[in-house]
Amino acid sequence: MSELSRPACSRLDDLAILALEGPDAEAFLHSQITNAVQGLPDDHARLAAYCSAQGRMLVNLVVWRAGPEAFRLMLARDLAETVARRLSMFVLRAKVRIWREDGLHVHGCTDSDDAPVMAPWMRCQDADGDWIAAPSHDARARAWRVSDRPLSVDPDGGAWHAADLAAGLPWIRAATQDLFLPTALDMDLNGGIDFGKGCYPGQEVIARAHYRGAVKRRMAYGTATWPEGHPLPQPGDDLFEAGGGERPVGRVIDLARVADTVHAAVEITLSDWPATRYALASPGGPALSLVPPRAAAPA
Repeated sequence: MSELSRPACSRLDDLAILALEGPDAEAFLHSQITNAVQGLPDDHARLAAYCSAQGRMLVNLVVWRAGPEAFRLMLARDLAETVARRLSMFVLRAKVRIWREDGLHVHGCTDSDDAPVMAPWMRCQDADGDWIAAPSHDARARAWRVSDRPLSVDPDGGAWHAADLAAGLPWIRAATQDLFLPTALDMDLNGGIDFGKGCYPGQEVIARAHYRGAVKRRMAYGTATWPEGHPLPQPGDDLFEAGGGERPVGRVIDLARVADTVHAAVEITLSDWPATRYALASPGGPALSLVPPRAAAPA
């Protein structure tokens, strides 16, 4: 059994929950993020991004309806307070409150007997909280558990994080905020953008790139064997041509280490694929073995 597919639940301390509640919560949130929340069914969650006016991602998130006038957002913990403050700046006269739910814990469960069998992005509730089915890179069932009851599990979420990356779900964190367009994370391909929903911050930039076929940079997932004691690259670090010069040819979006293997989601230029071999940390650093990007290089 692979390191990414062990049946387990891990505490995901790097994720947090924001709450939005009030009579105007639906209309307000719908106007702020890349995906639709108006008409969002109770039994579904959706992937979305919150962007700057220039179309760059301030955060990516999972959103679901927690009641008739209530929503929950799952996002990187180190951005939770920043995003809550920024959203609050635009509330104006809308009747909506925004806060971080410090009493909720997020876990990632793989092939758990407790998790219901659901297709990705389905949601259900029980007496203790929410189950949200996560995307998977293989046939294993993955689900987030959001509850006010912490589970007695391994606090190391490295394997879950690596499986997120393999499934095409890197997280925007403080180090990568305002660096990437949503299309660089394939959000136009994985359902994270609703191009028919109307205005939101950055909508014009994102729509223009989509409709003009001007998306040149895409996400790729790869792994590299990592030497013991060698400093790990960080999200936002440059990616280099293996054996080449010092000019960056890409950027690390997100990464995780499991044992001696680094799993990385990286932004590359499609026209460089597949001729370029990529290395982490430096041109002489560990080479990435990349899975072909979801979007083929333009003809």
